[in-house]
Amino acid sequence: MKFDEQERTALTDAGFSVADNSKAAYVEAVVVIAPYDAETYWLTFALPNDAKIVCVVPRDQIADAITDNHAARRNQLQ
Repeated sequence: MKFDEQERTALTDAGFSVADNSKAAYVEAVVVIAPYDAETYWLTFALPNDAKIVCVVPRDQIADAITDNHAARRNQLQ
């Protein structure tokens, strides 16, 4: 899958760098994680154009992702 021209333009306008093959986009953003309730976190991404993206993510998925990533990095260092 690739970004279409409209998506590519929207991403660029939001401050993303879009790969030449339109398969990926990159942006440096501030990410804030906050508990929403007993089962979910809110992830808020503050973009360079002052827009925000908010995602609601199950707590167990965040914990697994952080733990798995940490374990993978630790194994690479050993």
